[in-house]
Amino acid sequence: MKLKFYYYNCSPEYIQSIDPNLYDQIISVVARVPKRQTQSELNADLFWLFTSEGWMYDTVPTGTAAGPTDVDVVAPSLNALKLENKRNLCLTSTTLDTRWHSDFAKSFGSGLVQIEALFGKVESMFKDFCGFRIAYAERRLALGVEMVLTDPPAYFAHRKNTQGGMANFDIAKNTLTSIGLDCPIWLIGIGE
Repeated sequence: MKLKFYYYNCSPEYIQSIDPNLYDQIISVVARVPKRQTQSELNADLFWLFTSEGWMYDTVPTGTAAGPTDVDVVAPSLNALKLENKRNLCLTSTTLDTRWHSDFAKSFGSGLVQIEALFGKVESMFKDFCGFRIAYAERRLALGVEMVLTDPPAYFAHRKNTQGGMANFDIAKNTLTSIGLDCPIWLIGIGE
């Protein structure tokens, strides 16, 4: 995988100040995801890779019964993950009745990190950014991580008819610089 990064109100040093291993852990997880044909396969791989590193999750991706056989991951069983999951860490707000959740979350000594893996429409990206802003305003969030494809038409070349309106790295970066949020967001672009 080729990765692109954009740091909005943060830096690699800031990310490492949350936890010395955080930066490398996230890059390692994302770099191990093989190219997949569908969004659901990407979501399943990320699910197993992040949960094997102790990240909590919002939902189990559809069709995820066991860990992938072609990805280097040692994960507990799905039942064990369900028993240990602290889904409340993924909750966007503890004061508003939004019921929004990030895809993944993990608590560190200096705060909460939430991750959104967005391989869909641009509109969902705004919800993700809004969720990060709300959690930051509640003084819970130390960092929001938004993962998008760098070039969805190239990545999913086999399904051109569903490419319209998909979020990508450039749109996410330009949006962040335009809307003026005050929270730290690490944007990760995933490409071939």
